[in-house]
Amino acid sequence: MVAAKRTLPAPPEISGRWAAVFEEAGARPAILLLADRMPEERSLELPFATLEAIDTTLADLLLERAEEVLSAGMRAMRDTLPVAGLEAEGLRLRITGLPTVARRPIREIRESDLGRFLAVEGLVRKVSEVRPQIRDAVFQCVLCRTEFHEPQDDASLVFREPLECPESQGGCGKPAGRTRFRLLPEKSSYVDSQRIEVQESPESLHRGAHPQGLTVLLTEDLAGKVIPGNRVVANGVLRSFQRASAGRAGPVRSTTFDLMLLGNSLESKAVSLEEVELTDEEERLVRQFEGDPTAVDKIVLSLAPTIKQMDQEKEAIALQLFGGVEKRHPDGVRTRGDIHVLLIGDPGTAKSQLLRYVAEVALHGIYTSGKGATAAGLTAAAVKDDFAGGRWVLEAGMLVLADGGMAIVDELDKMTAEDRSAMHEALEQQTVSIAKAGITATLNARCAVLAAANPKLGRFNPDKSFAEQLDLPPTLLSRFDVIFSIQDRPEPERDRLLANQILTSHQEGVPGGSDPGVTGRAARSAPFAPEFLKKYIAYARQRVTPQLSDEALKVLEDFYVRVRRQGEGPGAPVPITARQLEALIRLSEAAARARLSQTVGIEDAQRAIRVVENFMSRVSKDESGRLDVDLVMTGHSASQRERLETLLTIMRTLMERPQGSFTLAEVQEEAKKSGIDAQRTEALFFVLRNQGEIMEPQPDVWQLVRF
Repeated sequence: MVAAKRTLPAPPEISGRWAAVFEEAGARPAILLLADRMPEERSLELPFATLEAIDTTLADLLLERAEEVLSAGMRAMRDTLPVAGLEAEGLRLRITGLPTVARRPIREIRESDLGRFLAVEGLVRKVSEVRPQIRDAVFQCVLCRTEFHEPQDDASLVFREPLECPESQGGCGKPAGRTRFRLLPEKSSYVDSQRIEVQESPESLHRGAHPQGLTVLLTEDLAGKVIPGNRVVANGVLRSFQRASAGRAGPVRSTTFDLMLLGNSLESKAVSLEEVELTDEEERLVRQFEGDPTAVDKIVLSLAPTIKQMDQEKEAIALQLFGGVEKRHPDGVRTRGDIHVLLIGDPGTAKSQLLRYVAEVALHGIYTSGKGATAAGLTAAAVKDDFAGGRWVLEAGMLVLADGGMAIVDELDKMTAEDRSAMHEALEQQTVSIAKAGITATLNARCAVLAAANPKLGRFNPDKSFAEQLDLPPTLLSRFDVIFSIQDRPEPERDRLLANQILTSHQEGVPGGSDPGVTGRAARSAPFAPEFLKKYIAYARQRVTPQLSDEALKVLEDFYVRVRRQGEGPGAPVPITARQLEALIRLSEAAARARLSQTVGIEDAQRAIRVVENFMSRVSKDESGRLDVDLVMTGHSASQRERLETLLTIMRTLMERPQGSFTLAEVQEEAKKSGIDAQRTEALFFVLRNQGEIMEPQPDVWQLVRF
């Protein structure tokens, strides 16, 4: 049974109540100041809690009959002014901080909410351009030349035309069939208008649920305040409007109505750390790990406990979940605190399972697979949409929607090169720039990226270097702080242990899709349950901002200088660069944050060094076993570049002969004199071909492109 709406007091009584509220809240000086600053400022923001403390009845009426009560409030604002001029008509009353009873998840909005004052929270997914919207149309009757007003409905997408020349406004009273009406645009009044779509936050969705959205109409000083990716709380009145489709006999109206929120106020929300609420008991449990040197190890054990023998990878991902500290320098340069991690491994090494688990415990984590991701879906797109009346709108992609959280991309190697290139800016600058259809915008993408990929031929070849087996450009690889290669090589002892662990986990698993939080010995023995781990991360990121101690700084400095010293000899490769030093700083800060420590200690710096040494030993060693960061940065080691230069010199010499060409066999014969064997020469030969340095004008006959 639907409860009846309470009887609304007469308008003068409501206005009187509002006047008493303004007086007791001390808002009268603010209203007078707004009148002086019109039109630059026109809105009075009043917290709902203030209204409720002064007049509970009026606060309850506001939630039930919002439009009438707000109109009375604005009349009371105008009555406050000593002289009610034109500026008084522009004063607006904005209510913020609505109570819990007025907050609605988008998917739970029902017909009983129509006409009520609601607060809707979510991510801004689409934003239309700010355009003037007619609010009061002035028409002129062609017969009697009378000018009259025809108010328009803000929520309707259809322009309302007069049905007759109204006698109440001095007209002749003739209907539209016996006369014509001419719109007078210069005498009509307009307001700035913008439509946005607010979408459910990813962390509020049930697994597999499609996010739902709600259109919000912003007018006047609310328009133009948000961009895609922003987290907002939109407060306003819920309205419905009827859509019509074109038919042979005219518009065909549907019996189903669409919803729109007429925005009254907007509240910006920062990163969604506050959304993870901790009880006093949970906060006490978290705080007991403050300064615990084993805290990071416990977190590592709690990450996907059924996935075994990936402790080093889990340690890096655990630090990624906490992240470093973002910094703003005096010259305006911003240094990111987010850590990017890339896993490249053989099939069947549980990369996807690990990524799925991390998506569940990460704050504001969004998961996607490279097979179904495009550049527009990852970054942002300008699209034509009926949502904005057929105009171009800006639509946020995954990296923008993950702002303040974590973007998880599986199967990165399955994306096209063009789509992957869209990630370059988002990884380093943490912004997404778009220029299309007259829309030029830069959106925030301040998120950590966890990605996984397979080697070029599906599985690592132990006879080839790491760089030769990647189908990812070095420019993309160089932007990841930590890169792990995961190789599946037969080892009897390790294989027996892994088989036993997998078989045991299947033996203990509960069939039928039961709650995964209570199944399996590994899950039960994990120090932190997934729900507690998520709250632990939220507490650490919200409350802990660690700073480097002098001792930790000295440890990092000594390590960097010691490793750099390996590249001082003639022809020696560059073992480490400033990019890895910044990664060390971020990892150290993350380790301190995971211990809930406000100071980065020596043990945090040593943990970061261990992570970086581990990943560099896997992916940055050349044939001789020396560290060479250029394997990741450029795709070629120093020794390989040296051999390529030797081959190019040989080819130039051969090109000086009368025939002006050479064969692979001739190059191999000359290269052997320089200590390069035939097999390596052939491999480098085709590297030069792929780079466009040589061409084949005739079968088995080659020439240099630039000689």
